[in-house]
Amino acid sequence: QERWLSAQQTPADEHPLSPCMSICTMNESTGECVGCLRTLDEVAHWSIYTPAEQRGVWHRLSQRIQQHFQQA
Repeated sequence: QERWLSAQQTPADEHPLSPCMSICTMNESTGECVGCLRTLDEVAHWSIYTPAEQRGVWHRLSQRIQQHFQQA
């Protein structure tokens, strides 16, 4: 939650904080990282994404988090 808040407070023209939680294990059934919920493509491309693209990843992560809570 702190990482998400930090990313939301980053100025639009700056790169937000990475979602990485240093728990780098892919869930084969979902195709998402167990730690940060990013897909392998999102993890691999994070460093070359523009700030806007990185914000798009954060937006998708918030949707995934909501889906995970609804399933629980």
